[in-house]
Amino acid sequence: MTRIGLAVCCFTMLFVVIGFSQGPNPRPQSWASCEKFDGVVTPNSLPVEGRFDPLYMMPGHAFKDGVSLISAFKPGDGNYNGGRWHLFVLKGGVDASKYANACRVEDLDLNDFQATDKYFTCPLLPRQAK
Repeated sequence: MTRIGLAVCCFTMLFVVIGFSQGPNPRPQSWASCEKFDGVVTPNSLPVEGRFDPLYMMPGHAFKDGVSLISAFKPGDGNYNGGRWHLFVLKGGVDASKYANACRVEDLDLNDFQATDKYFTCPLLPRQAK
């Protein structure tokens, strides 16, 4: 299995595991500008048409506080495309530990990530205080 195939498999498994633990509407966490958001997983894939925001992931690893995703944009940003994502994953051979405290795209070396063929929707919701 290729690295990208493995990443896509891990990404799918992530949503399945989250789905079983959180009921019918899984809500994976994402960082955007060091602010945590819940995602609303909607089972879909989109054709490569229109605008998408990059979404970064390190299969098998996590960013700050165990959050698995980092977004370049969030609700309220002028460039936010409403939760339309293009998934990028960490390239093989890159040490994921250097991103253990990352919580914004500016913390990443984007050359360490590669584009996948995954385009989908998953709106971001602000985290509610508990």
